[in-house]
Amino acid sequence: MTDAQVTVALVHWIASITGKTVIQSYQGGDDPALPYIMVNPTGVAEVRKWAQEDVYTDTGVPNGEGKTKILATPVIEVEFRFSVHSYGPSPTDVLRPIRTAFHLTQMNEPLMPGLIPHEISQIRDVPDWINNRWEPRAQMDVFLRGLVKDGFVIDTIEEYSFEFIRG
Repeated sequence: MTDAQVTVALVHWIASITGKTVIQSYQGGDDPALPYIMVNPTGVAEVRKWAQEDVYTDTGVPNGEGKTKILATPVIEVEFRFSVHSYGPSPTDVLRPIRTAFHLTQMNEPLMPGLIPHEISQIRDVPDWINNRWEPRAQMDVFLRGLVKDGFVIDTIEEYSFEFIRG
């Protein structure tokens, strides 16, 4: 999955849980009617230092030396990090179903098998001062885990002979 596909999957999942309008951050356009939720991707981090495995696939495409090109794909477990914001009346109540659904495997199945809900933060009440009045808002962090599999065509050495000379 691409980062954009992960974000879209989370947006759809949150909309199905809350029944509210969910938008992606920085998309432009007018704000939807209150209440609504915004999903902001904040980063992607590798979970482990090394790839879980390297998968080598014969592409079937000739390499010019009588062999075929090889596609090397490291399988890397990553954590996709998001900041989720609620706007409108009772914003913490709008986010609470997300936190509750996080604890039920059946509610997480729409994200699976490609994404696994891993961690969710507390819900923070963070009102904002806009146009000389307080606007009710809430925020929480959502961390999903998944596998990144980006492949590259590589050059391989089929065989080589060495000659050792003692000096």
